[in-house]
Amino acid sequence: MALEQYIQRIEDKLQLLVRKLQQVQGENVLLREQIRLNEEELSAQNDAIATLSNKLQMTKIAGNTQGAPSNKEDDDEFKKEMRTRINDYIREIDRCIALLNS
Repeated sequence: MALEQYIQRIEDKLQLLVRKLQQVQGENVLLREQIRLNEEELSAQNDAIATLSNKLQMTKIAGNTQGAPSNKEDDDEFKKEMRTRINDYIREIDRCIALLNS
Protein backbone atom coordinates (compact mmCIF):
# COMPACT_ATOMS: atom_id res chain seq x y z
CA MET A 1 0.00 0.00 0.00
CA ALA A 2 2.84 2.41 0.73
CA LEU A 3 4.24 1.72 -2.73
CA GLU A 4 0.93 2.71 -4.36
CA GLN A 5 0.86 5.97 -2.37
CA TYR A 6 4.46 6.65 -3.35
CA ILE A 7 3.65 6.06 -7.04
CA GLN A 8 0.54 8.28 -6.75
CA ARG A 9 2.61 11.12 -5.24
CA ILE A 10 5.12 10.79 -8.07
CA GLU A 11 2.30 10.90 -10.63
CA ASP A 12 0.82 13.97 -8.94
CA LYS A 13 4.18 15.74 -8.96
CA LEU A 14 4.70 14.75 -12.58
CA GLN A 15 1.32 16.21 -13.56
CA LEU A 16 2.18 19.39 -11.67
CA LEU A 17 5.47 19.62 -13.56
CA VAL A 18 3.69 19.10 -16.88
CA ARG A 19 1.23 21.91 -16.07
CA LYS A 20 4.09 24.21 -15.07
CA LEU A 21 5.95 23.33 -18.27
CA GLN A 22 2.90 24.19 -20.37
CA GLN A 23 2.51 27.46 -18.49
CA VAL A 24 6.16 28.37 -19.02
CA GLN A 25 5.94 27.43 -22.70
CA GLY A 26 2.89 29.68 -23.07
CA GLU A 27 4.73 32.54 -21.39
CA ASN A 28 7.72 31.89 -23.64
CA VAL A 29 5.54 32.27 -26.74
CA LEU A 30 4.11 35.53 -25.42
CA LEU A 31 7.56 36.87 -24.54
CA ARG A 32 8.95 35.96 -27.96
CA GLU A 33 6.08 37.84 -29.59
CA GLN A 34 6.72 40.82 -27.33
CA ILE A 35 10.42 40.75 -28.27
CA ARG A 36 9.50 40.68 -31.97
CA LEU A 37 7.17 43.67 -31.53
CA ASN A 38 9.82 45.55 -29.54
CA GLU A 39 12.42 44.87 -32.23
CA GLU A 40 10.06 46.17 -34.91
CA GLU A 41 9.37 49.29 -32.86
CA LEU A 42 13.09 49.80 -32.24
CA SER A 43 13.81 49.47 -35.95
CA ALA A 44 11.12 52.02 -36.78
CA GLN A 45 12.50 54.40 -34.15
CA ASN A 46 16.04 53.98 -35.48
CA ASP A 47 14.78 54.77 -38.99
CA ALA A 48 13.02 57.86 -37.65
CA ILE A 49 16.17 58.96 -35.82
CA ALA A 50 18.25 58.54 -38.97
CA THR A 51 15.73 60.54 -40.99
CA LEU A 52 15.56 63.33 -38.43
CA SER A 53 19.34 63.39 -38.08
CA ASN A 54 19.70 63.76 -41.82
CA LYS A 55 17.09 66.54 -41.86
CA LEU A 56 18.93 68.29 -39.04
CA GLN A 57 22.21 68.13 -40.94
CA MET A 58 20.55 69.48 -44.06
CA THR A 59 18.97 72.29 -42.05
CA LYS A 60 22.35 73.19 -40.56
CA ILE A 61 23.93 73.19 -43.99
CA ALA A 62 21.11 75.27 -45.44
CA GLY A 63 21.38 77.72 -42.56
CA ASN A 64 25.13 78.11 -43.01
CA THR A 65 24.95 78.47 -46.77
CA GLN A 66 22.30 81.18 -46.52
CA GLY A 67 24.64 83.43 -44.61
CA ALA A 68 23.25 82.75 -41.16
CA PRO A 69 25.40 84.26 -38.46
CA SER A 70 27.86 81.82 -37.00
CA ASN A 71 30.90 81.91 -34.83
CA LYS A 72 34.37 80.68 -35.74
CA GLU A 73 33.88 77.24 -34.19
CA ASP A 74 30.61 76.67 -36.03
CA ASP A 75 32.20 77.80 -39.27
CA ASP A 76 35.16 75.43 -38.84
CA GLU A 77 32.83 72.59 -37.95
CA PHE A 78 30.70 73.34 -40.99
CA LYS A 79 33.73 73.36 -43.27
CA LYS A 80 34.95 70.07 -41.84
CA GLU A 81 31.55 68.45 -42.25
CA MET A 82 31.22 69.74 -45.80
CA ARG A 83 34.67 68.40 -46.71
CA THR A 84 33.76 65.03 -45.26
CA ARG A 85 30.45 64.95 -47.08
CA ILE A 86 32.05 66.00 -50.39
CA ASN A 87 34.75 63.35 -49.99
CA ASP A 88 32.06 60.73 -49.34
CA TYR A 89 30.23 61.82 -52.49
CA ILE A 90 33.45 61.67 -54.52
CA ARG A 91 34.20 58.16 -53.23
CA GLU A 92 30.69 57.05 -54.15
CA ILE A 93 31.01 58.57 -57.62
CA ASP A 94 34.37 56.81 -58.09
CA ARG A 95 32.78 53.49 -57.13
CA CYS A 96 29.97 54.05 -59.62
CA ILE A 97 32.45 54.88 -62.39
CA ALA A 98 34.46 51.77 -61.55
CA LEU A 99 31.31 49.67 -61.77
CA LEU A 100 30.40 51.22 -65.11
CA ASN A 101 33.89 50.53 -66.49
CA SER A 102 33.93 46.88 -65.44
